[in-house]
Amino acid sequence: MTELFSSLLGAMAHLGRVPLILYQGSEHAAAKVAAFREAECPGERLDDGLAATLMRFHLKRFLDSKGIDAQLDEDWSLEKLPFLGISLHYNDYHVRILKGAGGILPGCGTSERKIRFYGQIPSMYLIGPKPHRRTANLLVLWDFNPSYGLSGLWLALPSAGAPSAEDVSSFRCEPIPHPSEGLSGVTAPPPLADDDLDGLLVPIEEEERQVNER
Repeated sequence: MTELFSSLLGAMAHLGRVPLILYQGSEHAAAKVAAFREAECPGERLDDGLAATLMRFHLKRFLDSKGIDAQLDEDWSLEKLPFLGISLHYNDYHVRILKGAGGILPGCGTSERKIRFYGQIPSMYLIGPKPHRRTANLLVLWDFNPSYGLSGLWLALPSAGAPSAEDVSSFRCEPIPHPSEGLSGVTAPPPLADDDLDGLLVPIEEEERQVNER
């Protein structure tokens, strides 16, 4: 598996326009969080759970507007609120978008689903009636800067999951260059319409239901 991602550029080439859309959406969502802070409690620190929830809400709406069928990847509960992520599939890769301070992989807590994801446990999903095997599970990590703008995005290939961040590991984890910096060595992706995102991205709940019925 690691030979597929011997470099960040190699990994980015497998994801088409998804990293660009994620960067645009994350900056849009972070700006919404910053605007909320300025309107409601200027100069104060927002509750971590509230800030992360607002970020996810606006990022998911942005992804929806681009035709990406992204879903919250865990059942909601108060103790999981700051750690909830967004999940999507693209080109046989399962991508989870999580808050990771400074690009550090978060722990999995009590989620067996996340532990399996980090551990690259092979699994199947469906596009229409056709089963597909996931090539790899990828993490896109995000974080705020002190003013609630976007600090950056990181791309990780996790290797082992555990309840706490200290015990998880990855094959690779590197910053995703800002779109303004470009990605030297990566062929420019085709227009968004050519990605056929609607046909490739499957909601997690529907995916698991379909696989369990087989």
